[in-house]
Amino acid sequence: MFESVQSLFASNQLVSGGVALAALGLIAMWLREFPVQLARWGRHFFVTTLAVDSREELMFPALVEYMDSREALRRINNFTVRAVRQQGSSYQSLHDELQQGGRPVPLFSPGEGFHVFWLDGRLMWMKREVQVAASVVEKIAISTFGRDQRPLEALVHAAMTHRIERELNRIAIYVPSPYNNEWTRARLGNNRKLDSVVLKHGQREAILADLTRFFASRERYEALGIPWRRGYLLYGPPGTGKTSLVTALASHLSLNVCVLSLSSPNVTDEKIGNLLASVPGRSVILIEDVDAFFQQRAKADTGVRVSYSGFINALDGVAAHEGSVVFLTTNHPQLIDEAAIRSGRVDFRMELSLCDRGQLARMFGKFFADADAAERFADAVPADRFSPAQVQERLLKAANPDDAIALFREQPADVALLRAA
Repeated sequence: MFESVQSLFASNQLVSGGVALAALGLIAMWLREFPVQLARWGRHFFVTTLAVDSREELMFPALVEYMDSREALRRINNFTVRAVRQQGSSYQSLHDELQQGGRPVPLFSPGEGFHVFWLDGRLMWMKREVQVAASVVEKIAISTFGRDQRPLEALVHAAMTHRIERELNRIAIYVPSPYNNEWTRARLGNNRKLDSVVLKHGQREAILADLTRFFASRERYEALGIPWRRGYLLYGPPGTGKTSLVTALASHLSLNVCVLSLSSPNVTDEKIGNLLASVPGRSVILIEDVDAFFQQRAKADTGVRVSYSGFINALDGVAAHEGSVVFLTTNHPQLIDEAAIRSGRVDFRMELSLCDRGQLARMFGKFFADADAAERFADAVPADRFSPAQVQERLLKAANPDDAIALFREQPADVALLRAA
């Protein structure tokens, strides 16, 4: 057979030429694919690539936001912009957010296409594209020479840290959704420093120590068979810092705040139970002005849709929710049914009253760094006559220590109303 084939090639030039052309075609095809294959081998062995797309709900926006903070990426002349809503994501439109005082921040990043840049002394390049199919997916691929993944890993960690710090520097405020039985984030507020809330000596330290001890005692609660929860009652005249204290404690401990009003017509027995059983992680529940609920209930106010039993059952339901912290605030504790704030529902009570001498001196020191003037101010202003809110209001108006003292020489008319309240 071999001899027959050999004789065929030798005697028939057409056959031998066809075979030669076929061989040349195979060689040409191989040579044409060789650069592509060589580039693939090169990318595989000598290039490291990080890929992420918009279906990744945390890392993708974190990376895009981080690009805005790097000068090397901001210098690229083909760029795009996205707005970060500082007020949270509960508003349906930008118009609604602006009406509520929101100020979206523009963040710039390289646009669609191919970009080359130096970042942290290393040559990198990026391909950004948008694919439209059943859904719109945006993809980013960042590459650099070498097989060492650490430079790109460092970029990811820096982006994540940048995002976390932005979130931790703000406090998330949740409110009940008007559309369902869930919480919705109403806004991101500024963190409040704990030392900005001036209380009577030892009060701030006492409540912080109790709250810190609670969060560290989960195993002890479980060993004793006690539901891991804590209830706090803050009471006193208006303007004494009840809500401010809760916000400052949440900021200090990196907690969210879920604000609930029992007097809201949107809150029913069913809804309050669902809300208090589905609190976002690392959150405190703030139920303000509890006395108003009891007053309206006594008057059979049709605007109140939460029953007394619904409220009590909801509090008891929270007891089974691990790690729950409930703050109740009131101006009139005597109007609250004692059963609602008995031990087991409320474990820590604190009265925030009008300013004593120590508070007056320390509040003055916040505005004017003059220890002698602070003592003169505390001596000149009568104790137990002004709320911290009133003192702060007048100190903000004062241009100097003497002006501050002069503003308190005469008792304002609203103090009488405050004392009557």
